[in-house]
Amino acid sequence: MTDCSSSEHPLRSSGEKRIAILSTGGTIEMQPGPGGLDIIDGQDPLSLEGDAVPEGTRIEHVKFCSLPSPAITPDLMASLCLRLRDMAEEGRYDGIVVTHGTDTLEESAFLADAYLRTEIPVVFTAAMRSPSELGVDGPRNVRGAILAASNNEIHKLGVTVVLNDEIHAAGRVTKTYTSNVSSFASPGYGPLGFVDQDRVLLQRIPLWRVQLPPGELAMDPGVGLVRIAAGLGAREISHCVRCGDRAVVVEALGRGNVPPEVSEAVEEAVFRRVMVFVTSRCYVGRVLGVYDYKGGGADLERRGAFMAGDMQGHKLRLLLMAAIGMGMEERHIHSMLSRL
Repeated sequence: MTDCSSSEHPLRSSGEKRIAILSTGGTIEMQPGPGGLDIIDGQDPLSLEGDAVPEGTRIEHVKFCSLPSPAITPDLMASLCLRLRDMAEEGRYDGIVVTHGTDTLEESAFLADAYLRTEIPVVFTAAMRSPSELGVDGPRNVRGAILAASNNEIHKLGVTVVLNDEIHAAGRVTKTYTSNVSSFASPGYGPLGFVDQDRVLLQRIPLWRVQLPPGELAMDPGVGLVRIAAGLGAREISHCVRCGDRAVVVEALGRGNVPPEVSEAVEEAVFRRVMVFVTSRCYVGRVLGVYDYKGGGADLERRGAFMAGDMQGHKLRLLLMAAIGMGMEERHIHSMLSRL
């Protein structure tokens, strides 16, 4: 499943930072084909030249896989996390940069942040434009990520994401625009810092982080995700229950509210011993049992749902897949999420 081949940038002098670039595919590796952009077999997507390699760094390219990011599954994300753990524990590198497709980058980075406990920086980056497009952003993003991974303070921030000269926390960052180079942002919270030419300027630390317990990472596929809209959600939750899911993430409206019929589906799911976790489809703010009407957050809590702070639904799903896969009990999952 993974290709562990590597190519090392020539060593220039002693005392340089040793940075691994672990590539996984994505737009940063794509070239035009007959029908549009695609990954070309046999192409070296990260042939760094000139100013792309910051002074004082030695680069080693390790190819993990070469896939468009919609093809990166939760199991593959887990394998990536385990590979990052092993590389960090080797003691061979001063930092690791992961190049990744933008569509699922925030999920891979979040899972890595929740799982890893490394003493070296792990920085994800990507490109919104392919190498063949005008105004390509990949080389600059890779350079910024290398500079961040070379910084002695970055590992204290957990796994970070660097694009468009901004440094973001993996737990907060999200893709906000389909095609713009400034797509990646942390709405309501902002970046942790910036890359300014040859310097990393840190502005704040992330106080909000969630971490899985130590152990071998494994993913349980039985976690559903249902996004609520007007008149939508009850059928989808019932489908998750019928499929045998062990947990369902309900991405609710506003403060954590759903249409009345959805609350009945939630109660039925809990009755059938399916864990139900409520988050909001809003970018910012935690869910809370404030409203007492049928379908309000307080009503959902009475029916057995758990209010899961201000996590994004797709990231919470990954966290639950890992928590259940690693054998965490429901009460321990509740305790982990109650701190958010």
